[in-house]
Amino acid sequence: MSYVLDIALTHLRSRVRQTVVGVMGVATGVGFSIMMAALMEGSQADFIRQLVDSLPHISVSDETRNPPRQPAETRYDVVQIDGLRTPVVRPGIKNPMAIMASIESWVPGAIAPSVQAKAVIRYAGRDTATSFTGLDPKREQKVSKLSTQMRQGSLDALYKATNALILGDGLAKKIGARVGNTVAIVSGAGRTLDCTIVGIAHTGVAQIDDAS
Repeated sequence: MSYVLDIALTHLRSRVRQTVVGVMGVATGVGFSIMMAALMEGSQADFIRQLVDSLPHISVSDETRNPPRQPAETRYDVVQIDGLRTPVVRPGIKNPMAIMASIESWVPGAIAPSVQAKAVIRYAGRDTATSFTGLDPKREQKVSKLSTQMRQGSLDALYKATNALILGDGLAKKIGARVGNTVAIVSGAGRTLDCTIVGIAHTGVAQIDDAS
């Protein structure tokens, strides 16, 4: 046995209490560091999984449309136009079914159409601004896990009622609505549509559960 090792063992044996406390302190610190690293790794993996399950991998949307150039703008370098009324163009993808068929012919995976809009949901005297997504339940089951994220009702229940609606659990709790209740949807143009809640979902993403 080497001289240095003999000295170390002698001090360890003569100071058992200090040795145990030192070893336990180092072990506790290392164990706590490993636990925090594992917790952060697990939280990050769970967050990524929730995003992947709740949001599409690829989104195809309509292009940003600018007002058409006026004849004066093409003729002169500097033009000021006041009170111009451009034609109202309804937003959306032109020929969506043909585009979907074209994408399905060469892109692997599943495709589901959706329509997004912002409106106000009115229930029990409360008005809450929110966003809505119109979808095809059969196709949606192929591209997302919404059917497994239902807390009440089912995705197929959208077929069973007129103007059926599925709310995020955070939004449902905020307005105090339950499955079977009727809510009013008010558009930006002031049009009102009565909808029946047929399901409540929890995706794990607060931006979706609390505002859609």
